[in-house]
Amino acid sequence: MDNLKRNVIIGVLNEVLDDDSDDELIAIVCSSYNSIERKSRVCIRNYVENIVRAYSFDDFKSHFRISRITFENLVQVLGPSLKERNVQGIGRHCHSPDLQLLVSLTMFSNQTVYRLLSDKFDISKSTAWLYVRKVTEALKEVSSIYISWPTGATANNISEKFKERQNFPGVIGAIDGCHILITPPRNVQGSYCNRKGQHSIILQGVCDANYMFLDVFAGFPGSVHDARVFYNSPLGTKMRENPGELFPNNTHILGDSAYKCSNYLLTPYRDNGHLSRKQKNYNFKHSSTRVYVEQTFGLLKGRFRILKHVHMYNVELIPDLILACCVLHNICMKNNDEIDVDTFEDKDDYYNNGDEDFRKVGKREYIADLLMN
Repeated sequence: MDNLKRNVIIGVLNEVLDDDSDDELIAIVCSSYNSIERKSRVCIRNYVENIVRAYSFDDFKSHFRISRITFENLVQVLGPSLKERNVQGIGRHCHSPDLQLLVSLTMFSNQTVYRLLSDKFDISKSTAWLYVRKVTEALKEVSSIYISWPTGATANNISEKFKERQNFPGVIGAIDGCHILITPPRNVQGSYCNRKGQHSIILQGVCDANYMFLDVFAGFPGSVHDARVFYNSPLGTKMRENPGELFPNNTHILGDSAYKCSNYLLTPYRDNGHLSRKQKNYNFKHSSTRVYVEQTFGLLKGRFRILKHVHMYNVELIPDLILACCVLHNICMKNNDEIDVDTFEDKDDYYNNGDEDFRKVGKREYIADLLMN
C-alpha cells in the first residue's frame, strides 16, 4: 500500500476513534480495502483500432460526415494544437490527435451526449468534453485562414459565378441569418426566444456561389432582429466605416428584406401589391441568386447535425462551436468533400458601373432596369 493511502486511512480512523491510531486495526482496514474487487467500466474496447480503421470510405464518411482524405488533412493542420495537454496547457498527456478529432467529429455530426462518447471511445466524460473543447479552439484559431473576404481576382471569379445563375451583376456574396436552436439558461430564457417561439442563437453568414462562407458572426440571442445583428457585427461596422475596401469595382452583396437597402447591400422591393413588371423581375432574379446562402446553411446543418439543436449549459461556448462547424464546412468544400443532398434540412431551399443614370436612380433601380434588357 502506498503512503498516501495509508495516511488517508489513518486520518479517517483518528477522526472516528478520536484516539491514536492502532497499527493492527489499520492493517485490517487496509487489507479489507485492497480485497474489494472494483468493477471495470463497461464500454467499447478498442473502437478506433478494431472498428473505425475497418470502415470503408463510405462508412467512414457516413459516421463522421467527412472523407478520410479530409480527416487526414485536418490531423495535419490541427495536430500541433491537439498535442498540447489541455486547453490551458496543463494536466495529463492527451490521446493522439486522431482520436481527439474523431471524438469531436462524432459530437459535431450527431445529436449525442458525452456519456455516449465516453462509452464509445473508452474515455471519461470529462476527457470527451475536453477534446471537443480543444478541437473547437483549434478550429477557431485557424478560422481566419479558411473564412476570408474575397479580394482581387477571387472577387471577380465569385461575381462571374453568381452572374451565371440569373445574370445578376456585381454580386460577391449573399447574406442571411440562421437560427441555431439551443437549450437556454433558465434565468434569461426570454432573451433567446425567437419569433417562432423557439430558443436560439443567430448565425449570420455571408457565402459565395460555391457554398463557402466568406464571413460568419454568431452569438446574438434569437430575439434580436437580423438587421440589428448585422449592424453590430464586424462586417456591418466595416461596411459603414470603409465600404470601398470590402466592395471594390462597385460590387455588392444580396440580402432579404430584413436588411436596409444600400449601394453595398441590395434587398428586394417590398411587395405592396403594386409592384411593376420590372420590380417583380428584379425580385425574382434577386431571390434566385440569393438562394445560395439558404443552400449553404442547409449544407452546414445537414453535415453537422449538432447545429439542429445545441444542448450546452454554458451558452457562451456555443458561438465558438458554431464557428468551428463553419470552418469545417469550408475545409470540406475546399477539398471537394461534398455531402449528399438528401441531408439538406429543407430541399425546397434550392432553389464597373459609375455612369450618371446609376447615381440618379439608385443602384437597385439601375440593376432592375439592367435585368429587363
